Amino acid sequence: MAIVSADLVSLILRVAVGAALIAHGVPKVKGGWGAQSGQWVGTMGVPPFAARLVTLLEFFGGIFLIVGFLVPLVAALFVIQFAAIILMKSSKMKANFMGAGGKPGFEIDFTYLLLALAILLIGSGAFSVDALIGIV
Repeated sequence: MAIVSADLVSLILRVAVGAALIAHGVPKVKGGWGAQSGQWVGTMGVPPFAARLVTLLEFFGGIFLIVGFLVPLVAALFVIQFAAIILMKSSKMKANFMGAGGKPGFEIDFTYLLLALAILLIGSGAFSVDALIGIV
């Protein structure tokens, strides 16, 4: 027997993850929509436009998660984003799960991937724009 409804769990996850991802996106938006990040990922062979896409996804996708708009699509995009980040960190940066010795880790990226997957599997829930417009 569940303590709370899946709709409430969805709302809590969407708001918490959305707010955290907006917090990641805001500095990138202020820094020229991912221009600085684009230069950094370019040094690893990743096209700089990918950083701009990540910036857009983190900022607007975070907002969309909070209000519950297009949640399955946004959550799927976040799953893809964080899987790609984990792949990049582990292959290009030789990162381990837990960072050590000045090397980055990908534990937070793995956590975001799992949270996005949980949101994708749970869905938008009743407390969402998706539910209001009937696309749940």
